[in-house]
Amino acid sequence: IGWTVAFISFLAVISFYVGYLSSSSTPPGNNVDFESDSNGSPLEKLKDCLDYQQRIMKINDEVKSRMDDSTSKIRKSDRNQKQNQNTNKDPSFIQAIARISKHELMSAFDNFGVATLEAPLTDEALLFYNDADAIPDKLLRSSPAGDEYITRIDNVTEAIQNCGSLNVQFTHTPIGFRPQCHVWIPAHNLPAFHVDRWMRLSDAKTNANKFDHNTPLRHVGSITTPTGVDRFDLPAFEPLISAHWKALLQFFEHADAVMKDITKLLEGNGIKPPTTKQINETYANEAITVMTVNHGQSDLLVNFFCAAKTRGLDLRRVLVFVTDEESKQLVEGFSKDLGVMVYYDERNFATMPKGGDNVKYGDRTFTSMMFAKILCVLYVNMSGYDTLYQDVDVVYYRNPLEFFSEYGSGSQNYDIIFQHDGSSQPRYAPYSSNSGFFYTRSNKKVQYLLTSLLYHGDLIRKTRTHQQVLNQLLLEHSSLFGLKVKTLDRHDYNQFPGGYHFNYDHSTMHQIISGELKPYIFHMFFTDGKETKVKFLKQFGEWYVHEECTEKLIGNANNLPASSQCCSATPLISCYYKDKPSAVPCNDSPSHDKNGEPFWKQ
Repeated sequence: IGWTVAFISFLAVISFYVGYLSSSSTPPGNNVDFESDSNGSPLEKLKDCLDYQQRIMKINDEVKSRMDDSTSKIRKSDRNQKQNQNTNKDPSFIQAIARISKHELMSAFDNFGVATLEAPLTDEALLFYNDADAIPDKLLRSSPAGDEYITRIDNVTEAIQNCGSLNVQFTHTPIGFRPQCHVWIPAHNLPAFHVDRWMRLSDAKTNANKFDHNTPLRHVGSITTPTGVDRFDLPAFEPLISAHWKALLQFFEHADAVMKDITKLLEGNGIKPPTTKQINETYANEAITVMTVNHGQSDLLVNFFCAAKTRGLDLRRVLVFVTDEESKQLVEGFSKDLGVMVYYDERNFATMPKGGDNVKYGDRTFTSMMFAKILCVLYVNMSGYDTLYQDVDVVYYRNPLEFFSEYGSGSQNYDIIFQHDGSSQPRYAPYSSNSGFFYTRSNKKVQYLLTSLLYHGDLIRKTRTHQQVLNQLLLEHSSLFGLKVKTLDRHDYNQFPGGYHFNYDHSTMHQIISGELKPYIFHMFFTDGKETKVKFLKQFGEWYVHEECTEKLIGNANNLPASSQCCSATPLISCYYKDKPSAVPCNDSPSHDKNGEPFWKQ
């Protein structure tokens, strides 16, 4: 029907054009003879030409106006036809569907803050149009009534040209899940921006809560595994919730005093509080790098200091929150020549375990340090400073604040930016953010996120990691408050490699070792236990600490700078495993992984 109307409109316009010309006096020809007296004076001839040109312009304007009006009526007719064909009769429900390139869509919106979606089952995304007015012109032209297929629109800009708003959901069917369905329910004035999950699980009392196709669908948590395990098993009041309440009482009682101490410490080191204008923007010289450490992990911190000293990097804006007196003495020794700052929040940290070489991911010492990680970022961010938090198993090649100050103030203006964790587990989805290296801006959205994370300390104790809890809070705060989150893709942003690359991306590791790639940092995450991390760093050629240095420094009364006693000017390389990245070939060493291939091919 629409194209019939278009053809009739076209004929009407042509008819108008012909009639207009025939009703007018014959226009002068384009080739006016200015030399002939029979045509009048040259001025009269010129006037006739101008009159003719003006008449032609009026005709063209009228033709264009009538064509635009006809086209508009055609589109409106097609949209009404689309809407009338919807058997649901609800004008706010789905009016049309288009297939678009997932890659192009993600690129158009900087991946919506998440990292690149790995191992895609399809390179397409589905776009649902809930209103006839949202349907793009191309879809109206290419999808006549009665078509059963979903039209592909290659140009994402065209696909969303009429969308006044866009709701985004990431979904997939993880390995192990049974056939999965999605349902969208139209609801007037009751939109929900969360996904409720239902599964066919047997009664936990009778069959270990396993999948059973013969049972009815029942409501479960969003990250329940195919075997029925809820990754967010909630804490009980005793001992976890009550213990967290006690920690919160201690925090609230001393929070004001601690923040005053921190402000005084920063100002004493020449770092003035940011102005209101600076708080609303991102400046490299207004960000503070924040770390926390206990005695058991202190040699990793010393290696960070020594590696930075070797490369001549400025550490005067690094503030280390220590959890014991020994670590405090250690950092104070390095502050003499490196300028690093140290703060010991004895009121909140004195009861924390000191740790040791055998600390593993998720154990009691590891979980206790999660509370210190929350507080140290919260204190500094609440004081008005942008913060870069990093774990102690990091080495610098360049100062990363240079990157974040530029990237954070770009067109996207992110509130919080993370290194990619490398894990694709659903409990970290969709951001897969690494909580051991991230940059935060000092604003109310970030501060409320950090406050919420603090209040969830009992859940952190239960899950034994604050990374899982943080990732879910990022999703909630992004949806509810518009928190702008960005995870740097591990492929596109290989300036921030880490343990994932060390274990699984040897091409990138070869580029770093050869000097072809000069990243900002290297972060030895994705590696269980301090002992293994130290071995990997030594083999990688990123260990600069003399043996037993840290123990000698603690209680040492001399005034020599710690770096002169501890730090090697060149990396101290040792071979341990032939299948892990190494600065020199280690092919005579055993493999770390089963069936591991040598890093250096012979």
